[in-house]
Amino acid sequence: MTASAAVCSTGEVLSQAANGLSAGGQSTHRQLLPASTWMTVLVGVGCLLMATSRSLGPLTWATVLLVVTPVGLLIMQLLIGRRYGDRPPLALAAGAVVGQLGMIEVVSQLDGLSIASMLYLALPFPAVFWLGSRAGLAVSAVVLTLFTVRFPAAKPQWRTDPDMLHSYLLFAIAVVLVTATALLVRRERTSRERAERLLRDLGASHRQLVESQGRVAELATIEERNRLARDIHDSLGHHLTVISVQLEKAQLLVAEDPVAASAAVANAKRLADQALSDVRHSVGALRKDEAPFLLEPTLRGMVADLRVLPLNLSLRVTGDEQHYSRQQLLALYRAVQEGLTNVQRHARASQARVVVELTEEAASVTVEDDGVGPPAGPGVGLRGVRERLELVSGRLVLTTAPGGGTRMSVTIPRTQARKA
Repeated sequence: MTASAAVCSTGEVLSQAANGLSAGGQSTHRQLLPASTWMTVLVGVGCLLMATSRSLGPLTWATVLLVVTPVGLLIMQLLIGRRYGDRPPLALAAGAVVGQLGMIEVVSQLDGLSIASMLYLALPFPAVFWLGSRAGLAVSAVVLTLFTVRFPAAKPQWRTDPDMLHSYLLFAIAVVLVTATALLVRRERTSRERAERLLRDLGASHRQLVESQGRVAELATIEERNRLARDIHDSLGHHLTVISVQLEKAQLLVAEDPVAASAAVANAKRLADQALSDVRHSVGALRKDEAPFLLEPTLRGMVADLRVLPLNLSLRVTGDEQHYSRQQLLALYRAVQEGLTNVQRHARASQARVVVELTEEAASVTVEDDGVGPPAGPGVGLRGVRERLELVSGRLVLTTAPGGGTRMSVTIPRTQARKA
């Protein structure tokens, strides 16, 4: 399996997991009632059952409030839950918790800490979910402290009555258990929401990675297409220019000097074979690793091919090309090739000079002629040379040479050596 396939497979798994958890998370967030409300319903039902189990007697305010208070708590929590879920604004949450505590205090005062004490168990859940874990623990501590302080006053015989002591211990244990349950439920929900968020982020990152891979592949395709276009222009363009000059020479000499015309045709044929070899080399380079490139022999071969032209051409190469990468040397070669091609096509020059210097700091190439001067604007060839040089941090400068000709100067720093 390739790296791209592995990334895609992993991303698909993450996306599916994120979708599954997101669906689960949405169903949890859209539940019928928040967790705090379910606890209030449970406490209210317990109070109602205990109130109805009392012996029949005159109806008291304590009994009425014991039935009405859970309903009031439930309505308040339903309204908050419907509007905000388990995440109401802090001020509203704090006010609602204090209000519920006040309602329970009033009822418990009238009831004498009997059945009404169960209503305290409805506070830890909304306190934990609305205000956070620490605030929920603080509210539970306040509830337990109030109950502990008021219990001896409401039950003077609690020290000698095992049932009363048992009731106190049961209440304290119930408060601790309800608070611990609220903390666990909140922690589980927070962990699940964090996992959902992380998986959504991973899914989004995977999609971005896939898009980036597509863009990288597209850019690589464009770059390879541009490289092939430069190779075709630089290689075939150069050879076809010389072939055209040779065939024109043959046309002019075919009647006056058949031997010279035949030689020109032979040179054109040789250059055509060389162009075909270059094309095969470019195609072969796409299918296998490229062989080492030697700059000086290649330049001397190109200059030798141009000896047949009516152009006095000289070449001087100094330095060690082993310090430079194949990509850098090839960029230098293509620059010389383009410079001499422009000399043949446009310069109308009689002399040209190529100087290559390969030092430990930088490589430089100068192509100079005595022709008509630089072209009015950069053509396709010079644009290709600039693109090649940009890949190796090189620079091209086109100026007027002394005497009115053209000077093309190319510089490539050695700092990029061995990069390609």
